[in-house]
Formats: sequence, C-alpha cells, structure tokens
Amino acid sequence: MKLRALFVGDGGGPRTPWRVAIFLAATFVAGVLVTGVVHPVLAWTPLVALARQWRVPLDQLGALLALLAGTYAALRLADGQRHAAWDRVGLGRRAFSPRALAVGGAAGLLAILVPSALLLAAGRLGLERQPEIESWAHSARVTVLVLAPAALVEELAMRGYLLSALRDGLRAPGAVAVTSVVFALLHLFNPGPTITSTAVVALAGVFLATVRLATGSLVAAWVAHFAWNFAQAALLHAPVSGLALPTPGYRLVDRGPAWLTGGAWGPEGGLAAAAGMLVATFLLVWRPRRPQRLRRHARAPDAASGALPRAPAET
Repeated sequence: MKLRALFVGDGGGPRTPWRVAIFLAATFVAGVLVTGVVHPVLAWTPLVALARQWRVPLDQLGALLALLAGTYAALRLADGQRHAAWDRVGLGRRAFSPRALAVGGAAGLLAILVPSALLLAAGRLGLERQPEIESWAHSARVTVLVLAPAALVEELAMRGYLLSALRDGLRAPGAVAVTSVVFALLHLFNPGPTITSTAVVALAGVFLATVRLATGSLVAAWVAHFAWNFAQAALLHAPVSGLALPTPGYRLVDRGPAWLTGGAWGPEGGLAAAAGMLVATFLLVWRPRRPQRLRRHARAPDAASGALPRAPAET
C-alpha cells in the first residue's frame, strides 16, 4: 500500500512528478517519431522546399508537433481523460476568445514598448539609420515566421501541461516559480546571457504565467510572448534574447548602462523591461473591490481552465 502511495495520489491518479514524467516521455517519443518519420516523408514533397523558401523553421514546427502530441498523451494517460480536456492546459474553445487574445497582445506590447519609449526619451536608447537592403514588410514577415512558432513552442513547453500539472501539486505560486526558473535556465543557451538578463527572463516567465492563469488561455500567453518579441524585433529593430534579426532602415542603439537597457541582449534584458513586466503583472492580477454580496462568487477558481473567476454583472 505504501509503494502504491508513491505513485498514486489521493484522487486515484498519478502524483505530480509522474504526470510530469509522462508528459516529458511522451513528448520525447513524439519528437523522435517526427524527426525519424515525419521529416523524411515530407522531404519527398514540395512542402520542405516551400518552407525553406519562406524561411519557416522546420525544427520549431517539429518541436511544436511533438509538444502537442505529448500534451495529448499526458491528458489521456496521466489525467485519465477519455477525450483530452484541452481546457485543462488553456487550449480549449474559451482560450481563443477575442478578449483573452486582446489582453495578451496588449500586455506583451505595452510591457516592453512603454519602458523602451521612456529610455529613448531619456537618451539611454537611440535609433541609428541603416541601409534598407530589404523592405520593412519583408523583414517583418521573416520575423513573424521565425518568432511566432518559437514563442508557441516555449509556451507549450513551459506554461501548458507542465504548469497545469505542477499547479495541482505545488499550487499556483510554486508552479509559476518552477516553470519560470526553468524558462530562464533554457535561455542560458542564447548568445551573451548575463546575471541580470537571466533574472529578467525568469520574471518574464512569471509575467507570461500570469497571463495564462489570469485569462485561462495558453493562446493569450503565446500572443503576449509573440507581441513582446515582435515589438523588439520588428518595431524597435533590437536584438531579441541576444539574437540579432534584420534591421532595415534603422536599428536600436544601446547607450547603457546595460543593467538598465539590456545591452547586447536587447531591451528585454534590462531592469526597465523588468519594471514594465511588473506593472503589467500587477494589472493582470489586480481586481477592484467588489460589493460584499458578490465576493462569494469569486472564491473558487475555474477548475477547467485555471482562469480567475469573474463576478456576475450587476443589475
């Protein structure tokens, strides 16, 4: 009986560590199948040549397929869902609501653009003319094709099933902390990380997890993540997590100090961006005081989506 308790929780399903292990194992197996079977089959079709022509990152698409398959398998095997309950990972029908997507997009854009605008006004950042080898539209299209799948892969990996499973075992603060630290450590493989940039990336993990939990939508977190990266790459023409992208017409010039502006890592590596995320996170979780008769409706979170509950409209 004691041995069973190591694997099975009070609800009769696998304990959190085993649920995470099932998700990781299923994702790994799916990744091997995608690499060993799907890619070779697609190589015989015009799709691969078309993807390369449009600069679509095939490795990111492969990772995306593997993560979706791993999530589906974990929902079926570890959570015992006869039909995978995508609401549990923020991918149900409600996750695509215009309001959730608008909240995610606005949070991602404003959290980086407002502090960057203040740094530009203070002379800590500047703009420098560059030769326009390609049009802004072409550069923006390439940026979208590179950054959109990368952001979705990271959200599925960090704030999809993994966040949901850890939340069940560690509660929301513990789950957010663990996934945010892992998120920051994975970015150590990017060019030129610093202690400050790594800490700010960990805070970005908290910010994106807050979007996910406040809206109940992993799609909203993806939109916030992509909007954050797109604003830096396509609007500011700055590096993104140390990665240089096309800068037609102009580029962002860093005038320091790096701890404030991000330096070579890009604006998201500085404390100004950290302040922007802190303000955005506060606004996402803040709720105005409600009348006493409405508070009882806000006590229990939405078990299916993880969204913060909403009070009924007053009459």
